[in-house]
Amino acid sequence: MSRIEMALPPIPAGRPNLLLTGFMASGKTTVGLLVSELLQMPFFDLDSELEVRLGESVPELLRTRGEGWFRAREAELMAEASRLSGSVIATGGGAVLSPDTFAALAATAVSLVLRAEQNELARRKAAGGDRPLLDHLGDDGMRRLLAEREPAYARAGDSVETTGRTPAEVARHVAEIYQRRVGGAASPIPLSGIDWRTELVVGRGAVTGIGSVLGRIAPRAQRAFMVVDSGPGPAAAQAVADSLRQAGLDVSTTEVLGGEPAKALDSLGALWGWLLAAGAEREDVLVAVGGGAVLDAAGFAAATFARGIAHLNVPTTVLAMADAALGGKTAINLGGVKNPVGVFRHPIAVIADPLLLGPMARPGARDGMAEVIKSVAIGSRLVLSRMGRGDSYCLGDAGLSWLIEQAARIKAGYVVADPGERDVRSSLNLGHTYAHGLESATEYSISHGEAVGLGLLASASLGTDLGITPLRVGEEIRAALSQAGLPLAVPATLHRGAVAAAMRRDKKRRAGQVVFIVPGSTEGVVLVDDLDLETALEPLWALQVPTVAAGYAASGRSQD
Repeated sequence: MSRIEMALPPIPAGRPNLLLTGFMASGKTTVGLLVSELLQMPFFDLDSELEVRLGESVPELLRTRGEGWFRAREAELMAEASRLSGSVIATGGGAVLSPDTFAALAATAVSLVLRAEQNELARRKAAGGDRPLLDHLGDDGMRRLLAEREPAYARAGDSVETTGRTPAEVARHVAEIYQRRVGGAASPIPLSGIDWRTELVVGRGAVTGIGSVLGRIAPRAQRAFMVVDSGPGPAAAQAVADSLRQAGLDVSTTEVLGGEPAKALDSLGALWGWLLAAGAEREDVLVAVGGGAVLDAAGFAAATFARGIAHLNVPTTVLAMADAALGGKTAINLGGVKNPVGVFRHPIAVIADPLLLGPMARPGARDGMAEVIKSVAIGSRLVLSRMGRGDSYCLGDAGLSWLIEQAARIKAGYVVADPGERDVRSSLNLGHTYAHGLESATEYSISHGEAVGLGLLASASLGTDLGITPLRVGEEIRAALSQAGLPLAVPATLHRGAVAAAMRRDKKRRAGQVVFIVPGSTEGVVLVDDLDLETALEPLWALQVPTVAAGYAASGRSQD
């Protein structure tokens, strides 16, 4: 058996975080909670996150493991937190003592240092809280510790005085600073390779700026040809068309049937014919509005018509926003086989606006959430843990938008590192080897999202059996899938031989061997090949139960 570690590539920065640091008892946690509500952003208290991860309180960790060990674990968590975007983050009082790691965290943030006079800090300390690094210090000891840390705090960010102000007053002031520096509009995330460039824009209301995006990156375009998913697309298409027309573009529209029918050869021929009859030219732009299958087909049409015209993706499903819209993979189906004909053709922009999901986003988001969970299992264990704990923020509309943002940025990091999917980008297939076997063996009565979720569970279990994946990671994946309403068991009637046969045909084999991808010990994944297939399937069979789990539909599932 061989193992290939696939490290997490750099993740492009998104919306700036708001970072709060300062001496113990300066109010970081209290203010952080309040300001997160004002800004509608998730709050991460890194001390609390360490307690959840390590199973002990910070005071206990300091007493039993020592400050040096604790600072090392704190630095690891700060490195993870630096890959978040659009979050409020409070550090421990001594986080600035890891200068390089703190600097990396502050580089993606508006960094503020909460301050208080020494007598005020002493009063707050006396009011409660177990603070082992302060408990043995008198006034002189606290004064010395403050003086020792002062140079680090001076470098950490602008000061915000809290003495004589209520937490609510401080929170309002902090929120105003963040809004003044960052603004409200979603900023483009530029992604590029040797011969391609994509602007990724994720955020509520982002679609209203699509015209200005095109005016900047395709200034010579005068006409936009919109390919619209006949399902959720038409309502979204109006907002897109309005923005394009306001930017001075002439807009033509055609509708296509969503799901796999969009990728049929005759549908592709109809798109080519429409572009030809309309006189589309190479300087025009094709705008695809819909789910993943429609974006796939429209991207292939754009790549091949007139030897290639620019295209822009406006995804309208969670699955497409978090995964399918980005990465340049376009394909059509042929002869009953899925995706045998395709090219890599990166869109010039991806505009992911969660407002296009509509008021029924939660029920319709279930399949897409499996891909979100996959991405954060690879690239952000902080987010995975938060999802699994049933955090109220993650269950709301603002949280859904934020989760899509995190997943899209993680995928973007892999796309930039490996635009042709020849190496590290294969990490994004975590759970998919099992999923493809399940889909094929059940004739797609198990939806793609359900299959990916079950594949994630099996992959994590396999990784744990092989001594690669921490048990905690599998537990967090299970909890996150449960919170998303995805099934945790496969039907007892599942035909094992059919699953095994489908997996042997998987197109992602290496040297004739089925490749299994398992979560890494921290982040990233490990590829395992030359593994006996029956042994590798045992974690999947362990998910079988006597009755069919709720959530499996007999038919009618779109696979986009």
